[in-house]
This record gives sequence, C-alpha cells and structure tokens, in this order.
Amino acid sequence: ADIGRACDVSADALSERLLKALKHEMHGDRVLRNDEYVSMDVLVFAAFVLTVWCMGWYMVRQWSHAMHHSFADLAPTHILSEQPSAKSVQKTKWNGRITGPVHPRHFAHLPPLPPKVTQTYAKRRPLADITPVEPAAPIAPQEPLSDADRIWSELSVGVDAILTHAEEGFEQSLYMRLYTGVYNFCTSLKSSLPGGQYFTPGDASSTVHGSMYGRQLYTRLNDHVSQFMADVAAKSREYSGDELLAFYNKEWIKYGDAAKMIHHIFDYLNRHWILREQDDGNNVCDINTLMFRLWRNKFFMEVRNSLLESVFSLMKRIRDGQVADLNLVKSVVDSFVSLGSDDMVSGSKKMEVYDSYFLKPFIEGSRQYYQAESERVLKEGSIRNYMIWVFERLKEEDDRAEMYLHESSLREFGEALNKVLIGKQRANLISEFKPMLVAQEKEDLGRLYELLKRLGEVMGLEPLRTIFCDFVQEAGQDAVKKVSGNQEATESMANKSRLFVQALLSVHELYAGILRDSFKDDPGLSKSLDRACQAFINENAMCKKAEDTEADAARLLATYCDTLLRKGNANARAAGEAGASSEDNLEKQLAQAICVYRYLSNFDVFHASYVRFFARRLVNEQSVSTHGEETMISLLKEVSGVDVTSRLSRMFSDITVSKDKIDQFKESTQNTRTFDYEFDMKVLNTASWPFKAPETKLKLPAELERAVDQYTEFFHKDRGGRRLNWLWQYSKAEIRMFFPKATGPAAKAGYMFQVSTFQLAILMLFNQDSGPGTGYESADGPTLTFDQIVAATELDKDIVLDELALFCKARVMNSNTANKATEKSQYTLNAGFKSKQMRINLSRAKKSDQKKEAKDMQRAVAVDRSASIQAAIVRIMKARKQLPHRELIQATIENIKLFHPQVTDIKQSIDKLIDTGYLERDENTRDLYKYLA
Repeated sequence: ADIGRACDVSADALSERLLKALKHEMHGDRVLRNDEYVSMDVLVFAAFVLTVWCMGWYMVRQWSHAMHHSFADLAPTHILSEQPSAKSVQKTKWNGRITGPVHPRHFAHLPPLPPKVTQTYAKRRPLADITPVEPAAPIAPQEPLSDADRIWSELSVGVDAILTHAEEGFEQSLYMRLYTGVYNFCTSLKSSLPGGQYFTPGDASSTVHGSMYGRQLYTRLNDHVSQFMADVAAKSREYSGDELLAFYNKEWIKYGDAAKMIHHIFDYLNRHWILREQDDGNNVCDINTLMFRLWRNKFFMEVRNSLLESVFSLMKRIRDGQVADLNLVKSVVDSFVSLGSDDMVSGSKKMEVYDSYFLKPFIEGSRQYYQAESERVLKEGSIRNYMIWVFERLKEEDDRAEMYLHESSLREFGEALNKVLIGKQRANLISEFKPMLVAQEKEDLGRLYELLKRLGEVMGLEPLRTIFCDFVQEAGQDAVKKVSGNQEATESMANKSRLFVQALLSVHELYAGILRDSFKDDPGLSKSLDRACQAFINENAMCKKAEDTEADAARLLATYCDTLLRKGNANARAAGEAGASSEDNLEKQLAQAICVYRYLSNFDVFHASYVRFFARRLVNEQSVSTHGEETMISLLKEVSGVDVTSRLSRMFSDITVSKDKIDQFKESTQNTRTFDYEFDMKVLNTASWPFKAPETKLKLPAELERAVDQYTEFFHKDRGGRRLNWLWQYSKAEIRMFFPKATGPAAKAGYMFQVSTFQLAILMLFNQDSGPGTGYESADGPTLTFDQIVAATELDKDIVLDELALFCKARVMNSNTANKATEKSQYTLNAGFKSKQMRINLSRAKKSDQKKEAKDMQRAVAVDRSASIQAAIVRIMKARKQLPHRELIQATIENIKLFHPQVTDIKQSIDKLIDTGYLERDENTRDLYKYLA
C-alpha cells in the first residue's frame, strides 16, 4: 500500500500490474503505464518490498491469534465475518477480496475451483433464491443462534443449492464464502458452544485445536445430505420402468457433479480433521466417499428392487428384438461400479454393489432366458441351424456386454452363456465337424471353431484337432492312392514324381486354406495339419513302409525339383498365374516343393539325391536358369541352414572357376592348338562333388587324346601339385555323322548325335576308309567283331555290350545276329540310317545305371548315417559322462534332426564306439555306459 501511494497507484492496481509485468516479461515485453514504460527493475523491487510487508503482517497476525486463544475465557471475541444480504449476493461478483477475519493463508487452502464454478451459464440461481420455504404456521420466538448454527445455516443453504442445481453452476462468490465458512467453522469458533449436543469424549480430550468442530461439521453434513437423499428416494417412487431408469440417471449425473463441488468446498475438513481421524483408525471417510456412501445407503438401497427389475426388463426386450435405449442400462450399471467402496477405513469390498446386487442376478437371469430359448430353437430346427443361431446371439451379447458391463465381469458372464448354449450341446456340435470338412463348408467350420473355442483348449478344441488330423491324413492317403493307380504315373520317374508332389500339394493347400480362413491359423490345429501331412507324405501307396524304400518320398521330391530346374521339361513347369513371368512361376513351384520338403522324415536322402541331380545339371549345362538354381539354394538354406547348402555353393563356384580356366586355355593355345573342334573342360573339387573315378579303363581316340594332353599340360603349369582324374563316364560329345545312303537334308548336313565318351570311342573305330586296299571289304564302312572293339577301346566287356545294344536298337549299327548285340556278333554302320530328327541323343541314362546309382547312394547314405549317429552319441556322452542304455537311445533320437534313426542302428553304433575305445560298460551295471576321454 505504501508503494502504491508513493506511485499514486492503488494496492489492487499495483498487484494487477505486477502480474502483468511478470506475464509480459516472460514474452520479452514491457508494461505500459500512463503512456510510459515502467522499468522491470522497479517492478521487481516493488514485488520484493510487498513480499517483506506480507511476511511481517503474517507474523503479527500469528501473535494476535496466540494472544486470542490465551485470553479466550476472559475476553471472547466475535470473529465471524459479516455476511452480505441476499440482495448484495445476487449482484456481487468475486473481485479477489475476502471480507472478515481471514488472513492470506486462507488462499493457500483453497483448492482449484471445480469446472462447474468457473463456467458461465444461462441460468444462475443466487443464494437469495434458494432459501428454505417458510412454514405455514407461525414460529415461536427462538433463542439467538450460536456462531456454529449461524455458519451452518449458510453452509446448508449453499449445499442445497449445489445438490439441487449442480448442473447449472453457481457464483464464484458463493464458492468463496462456502469455503471460508468451512474454514472458520473448523478453526475459529470458541471452545464451548451452547448445548454441546455435538460434543464427544474424544473431542473434549483432543489437544488439536478445532477437533470438536470438525466432527460437528462432518455430522451435520452427513445428516443434511441423508435427508436430501431420503427426499429423492421418495420422489423416485413416482416412476417405474424406463422412466425410473431415466430419473435415476438424471439424478446420478447431477449428484456426481454436486459431490465433486462439495468435496472441494470441504477440502479443509478433508486435509485436517478427516485425515487425523483416519490416521487414528476411526471410521471416517473423505467427503467425496461420504457423498457416494449416502447415495448408496439412503437412495440405492431403497429403490434397488424396482431399479434392477427395470434394468432386467429392458434387457429382455432388447434380446427379444424390441427397440430400447441401451444407454440407460449402461449409465445405471456404471453407477453401480462407482458405488463400490474402495476405502481402507470401511474395509468394504470394491464393487460390492455391482457384484452383489447386479451381476449375480443378471447372470442368473441370462442363464434362465437362454436355457429356454435354446430348447425352443432345437425343437424348431436342426443342430446346424442351432449353431448359426447361437453364433449370432453370442456375438450380439458380446457386443452389448462390452458396452455396459465392467471389464472384470466379461469373462464370468461369457462362461455362463457358453455353458448354457454350447456346453450342453457340445457332443452334437462336434459330430458336425467331419461332415463340414467333407463338404468344405468354410463358413460353418469357422462358426463351429469359434463356438468350441469358447469352451477352452481341452473341452472345445482338442477333439477338433484329433478329428482334423485323422481326416487330413486319410484324405492325403486317398489322393496318393488315386495317383498311384494312374498308368501315366508309371511311365517314367519324372511323371511319377510330378503326379506324386501335385497330389500332396493339392491336399495340403486345401486344408491349409481351411486352417487360414476358418480356423484363424490356430496353433493347435496347425500342428494337427503338420502331423497329418508328415504321416501321409512319408507313408503312402507310392512310398510303402519298407526298409529299402523308406526314403521314396525324398527321392521323388528330389526328382520333381530336378524336373523343374532342368531344361527340356516345359510341361512340368505349370503355367502359373495369368500374366506372371516364367521366373515367377518357377519360384512359386519351388516354394511349393519346399513346403513338401518340410514334412520329410529323411532329409539326408533328399540332400544326397538333390546333390546328384544338381551336379548333373551343372556339368551338362542343363539348368533352366541360374536364378532358379540360386532360388532353390536360398529356400533350402532357410529351412535346413547353411550346412546343407554350403556344398551346393562350392559346386557353383567350381563351375564359375572352370569357365574362367577354359577361357584362359583357349587364349593361351590359340596358335598352338592341336585339334580343330570345340573343347570344354570343367575341373571339379573331389570333396564337393558326388562323382567317382571310372571303374574301367578307356583308350581315347587319337583326336581326343591330343586335346586332353594339351589341357593337362596347361593345367599343371599353375597347379602342379594337383592331380587330374578324368571322369569319362560323365563326359559327353556331339558328333556329326554322314551315312552313305542318306537322302534329303541328311545327305548334305548329316545327323548330329549326342553321345557319351564311351560311345564316342566305339563310333570313332568305324570312322575309317573301307573298300579295296583298306583292309575292310564293305564299301559302307569297316566291319568289326566284339573282341576287336573291346581291344581297341580297352573298356569292360559289359560296358561295350550295353553300348552296342543301344546302337543296334537305334538302328545306327547292324549286327549279323538278327541285329542283336552279342559277344559273337560282327558290327557295321547302317549305311541306310534314316530318322525324322536331325539331332539324336544317344547318351541318355540307362535303367541299369540308374539302379546302380540308387544303390550307391543308399550305401553312401547308410555310411553317413552311421557316422552321424556315432558323432551324436559321443557328444551326448562327453557332456553327461555316463548314461543308462534307454536314456542314451532316447537322447540320440532327439539329437539327430536330419533323419529318424532306428534303434538297431543306434545299438550298432554303440558297439562300434565301445570297440574303438570311446565308451565302456560299467562293470557292476551292464546297462550303464561310461565315456572314456
């Protein structure tokens, strides 16, 4: 005030300018006063002086209060604030001042104004308009009101205004006066009141100032609101049904707003007296909890029967298809949740109103309703119609329950409905599962799955998984059996493998689609599909369970992959999707092949077969595309890891290096080449490739021997420490042959034959001049005996006989024994050879060679399996040190992933490890094995 007078500014104006200065300073501005700029330093100094003044005033006020309480009995003072008249209240707005004997500390106790207070409303009801109605009879003269009664009379009028018109809001001045009244009631009343009707022994002995008045105020508020709730309960009896629900919701919303406002107004009581009472263990709750407790005890408990009856009646109308306002139910149920007590003082269970009075009777009523409805639907229709009806009703109930039920009770409510609608008809519903699978009714299968899923894993889904596994396995067996009876499947290995894989894929894709669309990729049903596919893929009509044909599925799949990736099999590669490129279609089919590969029980057999086919394609340059080969390797790596595909990658690398090497050879021998034909050589690493050295000798024709010698010399210049083993049985050549009696284009261009190296060596023997003086009588070419051919080529007799038989069958040669190849026959070229094809392949694999190769592969697989089993046993025993026989067998089976080892093979491997000193039997327990480091 002194600073204000010095600056010719009032204290209020100075405070306002200080606030503005601080606000504008935050934005880098200055405060404009009387068209002049006021320095921020002056304002800060003024704020400092004002703060010092307030602190001094506060200390004086504290001393005054102490003196007041010390001499209260001698000189009681009247400290109640003078209250304005009703007329002044109606016109006055709060201007930031508080009249009466309050000090600045009062503002520290004020809570934030409730939202309803700070808003502007079209209709406001001032305090003067909410005075109690005067009684009709004249009132006898009464004694003057005490200070407590006078303050409470104003508080009770304000509380009535809030309870009655909370949704309309009220003046800020009313909020300030009510809060100040609560503060004065609790802190400033004299120690003794006339009558003392609210005193308690605890209050009288309390050493805390104002404790007795806190209990008085708490009790008066409790009684006042209780009476108000009794009036509301009496009024509610005028309504029923939906009108009662609407009345309840309206009063609940209004009362909730009022409870918040009253809680803020009585905040001082909450933070002091109530908090101390709670610390002492007394049964006292905060004002907000008190308000809702009074609603529950004085209103809800009075109308709960008619209220719940109205709620259940409305729900029944909705279930029967009638139109009703579900929001009424939601609001009422939300109030039940809010009425649950969670305070530690009362020890009440949270949500007890919701659980005890609503949820239990609601669930029981729903159970009875749907029990009757389910019986009616079953009488009127089939179990299939019942399933559709239950699916729709449960979906509706779930949607409604999420809207109006508390989340903690959704599961309990759902289980009750599931037991009535699904559990009692579980057997009948499960019996419909297999007919639906036969008819492929995806929509009904999805409904059945969703219904039984609600019963849980054991009761609902486990029976479906068992039925699904058996059904898919049977369907797969039937599909393969149908293909195996097809005559086309026995024509060639390529056709057999193609039809076999397509049959497997058709079954898998069908039921994988049902799993995806109807069963939402359920993990349990997915495992059932995997078990079924693994069963019918490895054991079926084409792959009978026998020791020598145990891995037929793996060999057939490898053959199918070779058919896709080898040139000349366009028919095997399906057209695929319209508009898709050939590469895309190939990738799709390879992915399908990998899908079958995942279910094989013997991965090692597939790897051995695929490596052989892969090697042939690379050596003979018959791969349909490099991209296709790389795609297949990548897919195998995803499933089986890099250990399986590293060998294939090394084989690819050898082919790349060989191409560079042959280019260097051609460049270095460009001027010194001793042959005049195209020559291509591939150098392969023995450890990576599945090829073996030839078992027979071969004397090369002179023309070919010159090229071999020159390349060998070139190779040893850079890699002198390595040895070349020529694999003649895998080498091929193209030769052009002219037959004397050929006509048409063949007479001039000749025929192009693709032959093996062994066939080339035999044919080159007949590339000699004949006629008088040549040593050969026939002008059509030389005539050679079987022994002469064997001596000239140095090949084994069996190989020579097989090749001559092939030549005679193809009419390339003639024999003097009815065109049959024997060791006693004489052979000559067929001078009159004719063919519609200008290119003829004579180097195709023979069935005898294929059978021999299959046996060699089986022996190699058996050796690798024995080594894998022994390695697994050593790893296990090294970690465990000793194990009983059965545990070692089981651990070995679980450790090996590439194939399913037989128990007999494991026993043989254990005996070998004992003989080699890795294991020993315990002397006392022969069934116990010990590891020897």
